[in-house]
Amino acid sequence: MRSNRRPFVLEIRSKGRTYLYYRRGGERIALPGPEGSSGFEEAYTQAHAKFERPRTSEWAPHTVGDAITAYLASADFHQLAPASQRQYRWALDHMRDRIGHVLMVHIDPNWVDKLRDKLAPDPIRWNSIRSRMSEVWKLYRKRYPNALSLNSWQEAKRLRLSPSDQNRRWPDAVLIAVLREATPHFRALLVTLLLTAQRIGDVVRFTVSQFDEQARVLSFVQQKTGKAVALHVPDILADSFALMKKGSEERLLLTPRGRPWTVVNAEETLLALRTRLGVGRYTLHGLRATGPQALKVLGLENRAIRSLTGHDSDRNLEIYLRGVDGYPMAKHAQRLLEERFNDVLRHSMDGANTRKFAGVTGRAAGKARATAPKSASAKANVAGSESAKPVQNAKLNSMASPRGFEPLLPT
Repeated sequence: MRSNRRPFVLEIRSKGRTYLYYRRGGERIALPGPEGSSGFEEAYTQAHAKFERPRTSEWAPHTVGDAITAYLASADFHQLAPASQRQYRWALDHMRDRIGHVLMVHIDPNWVDKLRDKLAPDPIRWNSIRSRMSEVWKLYRKRYPNALSLNSWQEAKRLRLSPSDQNRRWPDAVLIAVLREATPHFRALLVTLLLTAQRIGDVVRFTVSQFDEQARVLSFVQQKTGKAVALHVPDILADSFALMKKGSEERLLLTPRGRPWTVVNAEETLLALRTRLGVGRYTLHGLRATGPQALKVLGLENRAIRSLTGHDSDRNLEIYLRGVDGYPMAKHAQRLLEERFNDVLRHSMDGANTRKFAGVTGRAAGKARATAPKSASAKANVAGSESAKPVQNAKLNSMASPRGFEPLLPT
């Protein structure tokens, strides 16, 4: 054994070959040879760092639970909207209960990849955990730059989600059927969702004091984003508000019993209504996509649509524009194509074929010849066919032609 060998390095010789490993704590990590090469030294350093605490006064043996607790107490977390904080806390509390006792340095890319493989059947859960834990790692590396070499969660890939119908647009026929069947109070809620393009959680919280009837302006703060929004109230929406009982502190939209709507009873009302009508799965959140998609088809820019929905970026808005996000550009391109080829297509119809077949062969052509009335000249041709014996096989006709594609028989 070499006297200058690094600690915990194991050398195994088998069938004339030498294999190097870093062996420690019941684990065996393969190292590239030869010993002392740059590749060996880099791999050894990474393996050794997994078990050794970095020699820095900044470092402490923090666990994953310590890092999650620090993140939940940080300004980064408290700046999130309340709804986002609840989503983050769900994922982080789950991970703290599961691996809170594990040291941060022991969560390497291999461990994260194994968790990704395990959660592959549940991509929504994996994507949520990956995103939240990545923020925890980001803050930890910022505070202890010498403790971790990389953000293992950020390096891991997201899992692809299957298409969801949660945000699908309501067709006009579905809108008409549901609005006709709904009670006036539920109809007012649906119209508000459609014309404001807001989340159901915000719409059910609209209060009378937020609606300036004289200026026709509805002002409120979105619960999820914390963003202040001011919307114009058109006549049909103002009429819907007028149907409700009003009081200085009452909600703007009420149930037929005069109680405030909630997300739960609004969804239950829609479900019962769709069941009676035999309508497919269309959600209240889908109405938030119906308006923006209609505006996109009409040619409005994303910036104008975002001023209505309250989205901060096109990336978030485009979740609701799937299927129609490129429609205005495609429509303009198709108009240019139509202008370019209009004369070509129009002239191609002059004297164009109106039959059900293009040539003299095939079943349709044979059937047409068999059922067509025979003229005197055609009968004469048939009478003399025994002496003429023309070639009737289309393949032979083409082969007999000097150019290989001009038929000998007249069409």
